[in-house]
Amino acid sequence: MGTKLSFAFWCAALTMIGGNASAADMLVRTPLDARAWINPILIANTQVGLGVVGHRVDYNETTSQAPRFSSEKGWLPGLQLGVSAMAPIGAVTNIYFMGVFTWIAGKTEYGASGGPVTKDFSGADIRNLDLRFGKGFDVAADWMITPYLGAGYRGWERNLGNGNSPSGYRELYEHGYAGGGLLVQWAASDRIVLSASGLIGTTLAPKMTTSFNGGVPINPLTYDLGSSTMYMAGLSADYAITREWHANVGIDFLNFRYGASAVAFDGSLEPDSRTSNWTIKAGFGYSLFKPAVITANN
Repeated sequence: MGTKLSFAFWCAALTMIGGNASAADMLVRTPLDARAWINPILIANTQVGLGVVGHRVDYNETTSQAPRFSSEKGWLPGLQLGVSAMAPIGAVTNIYFMGVFTWIAGKTEYGASGGPVTKDFSGADIRNLDLRFGKGFDVAADWMITPYLGAGYRGWERNLGNGNSPSGYRELYEHGYAGGGLLVQWAASDRIVLSASGLIGTTLAPKMTTSFNGGVPINPLTYDLGSSTMYMAGLSADYAITREWHANVGIDFLNFRYGASAVAFDGSLEPDSRTSNWTIKAGFGYSLFKPAVITANN
């Protein structure tokens, strides 16, 4: 009699959830040992994480007389801390939020066609804050698209000579940004979620501030720079080691320009520039997703 009731219970449970189950959903256990299916994308999108990054700097300044007036190139190490969430708010499902802070520091190779420093290793300190807010749409059992609004801040300090060269000085480039983007995600299995994203926006209030670092005695000035269109793109993969613990890898691309500043009182100016960055990242995350339990009645 007990065997028949147990078999009937499992049949009823599978019948209740069968219409929503797919090979790309993750199996969890309820307190009654019934089975419930949840989308791995929701799990991957709700976690805190810490990772390491390798950041490729590719920066070029141009003038009408010198198409490659100065440049910065090189790979830098860094750390990245992120938090994301996807959950319902009231009757609206799949509300999405992401916040990522990245800190990158090291030395790049600097070269210039003129000026007080023509060749050196530049100390670099880069800090990025990226925020996203959007709404996910289930286009299939294992696919989701999420339009989002993005905003953030970028600060890059160039320390020529790194304080040890008699020809050094310091420059700090800063801007905010805002734009719109799209996140496309596919649950390739119950443990693997692949993501692709892109954003088009504009830089906001870009500026560059110079300061003395023990080298060339320069006037401490702030130059207002011209805004430009900004492009961001990324690919990533998330692997659920367990439902809570995740490993993830990815690659991001960033491209923007700064317009030339006005001429300062001492005759100096900041020229046009172009920045292209690649960031390779890897780390671990802990998912805070708490699935609603589906149970079957006896």
